[in-house]
Amino acid sequence: MRILLVEDSPEVSLITVEYLQELGHDTVAVPRAEDALVQLAATRFDTVMTDVSLPGMSGIELAKEIAKRHPGLPVVIASGYGAVNLEAMLGSNPHQVLALQKPYDMAALEKTLLLAESFAFRA
Repeated sequence: MRILLVEDSPEVSLITVEYLQELGHDTVAVPRAEDALVQLAATRFDTVMTDVSLPGMSGIELAKEIAKRHPGLPVVIASGYGAVNLEAMLGSNPHQVLALQKPYDMAALEKTLLLAESFAFRA
């Protein structure tokens, strides 16, 4: 898959890109949600993976914007704040959004991306 990673921590971004590449995914990483929207306007991606806390627009706000601009595009929201209640954050229809709790390992990342890929296939 072609994955857009939105992560403002350089260390987490580097490790996640390495994981994604080891899993065979083509990855573009950006540090801000606003940068992600620019990338999405210019390039086709299969999944967006974003941190929940970002400078400026949050990962939740980004997921909502993606649902408007790119319906059916799966979004994985990674959070270090414990379980993420997507319905509470996004409303009753989480628009093909998945939660991934930090810290995650390669197995958890792979499992979540397989789910995202199945969402993309149905869209």
